[in-house]
Amino acid sequence: MKRICLFAQYDPAPGLPPQTRHYLRQLAACGYTIHVALSGRETPDVAALTQLRAGLENLPVQFHARPNGGLDFGAWQFLVMRGITDTADEVLLANDSVFGPLQPLAPIVQRMRCGDYDVWGMVQSRAVVDHLQSWFVNFTGAAFRHPAIIRIFAQPFNAMSKDEIVLHGELGLGLAITAAGLRKGASWSGTRGFARLIATNPMHTDWRSVLRSGHAPFLKTELLRDNPSAIQGIEGWRAMIPDPTFFDPDWIESYLAAHPSRPSARRATWRGKLVQALASEDRVFALTRLAAGQFRMRQ
Repeated sequence: MKRICLFAQYDPAPGLPPQTRHYLRQLAACGYTIHVALSGRETPDVAALTQLRAGLENLPVQFHARPNGGLDFGAWQFLVMRGITDTADEVLLANDSVFGPLQPLAPIVQRMRCGDYDVWGMVQSRAVVDHLQSWFVNFTGAAFRHPAIIRIFAQPFNAMSKDEIVLHGELGLGLAITAAGLRKGASWSGTRGFARLIATNPMHTDWRSVLRSGHAPFLKTELLRDNPSAIQGIEGWRAMIPDPTFFDPDWIESYLAAHPSRPSARRATWRGKLVQALASEDRVFALTRLAAGQFRMRQ
């Protein structure tokens, strides 16, 4: 099987952070040949390439420098246009917007490969439209070369804003998968009916439930760095890491110290916080933490 992972990475610092190297090693253990799109970097010279490959020696990882633009869909499109996926039996779209995996990835990937899916993802979301979150989506080669999917990657992502890329990329991909009649599945999918009615991000609202399930052992970088939905209780993220010898929580601490919350990050209103808590798979915990937070604010 020719299994290809298209990995979108952005970090102006030289080399790769330890959590990204960990992720790439886990992907290689799943049988993928990994092509990393280094957005916003010059073509690495011998010294820079040696630094990039530190900790990845003898693994099937290749690096491709590209101008920064189009976010993850622009990076994946860049790799697709180089013909990397033309003869692939399996194509995985992944990126560095998550911390993890917090436990071995291979058993999860093998379980999903045994399913009768044309495309599967790590997490299903029903925000706006039913779709697989684009930070980890796996296609059979035939599904990835379906005309509906080809049309998604023919769009001018480099000329789009972030909101446009979400609309035409991630959400558009979900609609294309449905329109093409491709069989899809998700390693983790929520069960609360209320969450179907509102646009919540399960990797924010249900981060504890997702981790406890063992089906999607990842934390979103945005949640811990910006917490735009003002989710209660995220300060306890370290206690949710099942094995610190497998994934070192200090990697997250170092990242957060070097990348403070973005000033432009939108903050949720109290009503928004309440809606997020009600939609959570762990509603009791979310509402309890929200009430405790409101009490502290009034003191």
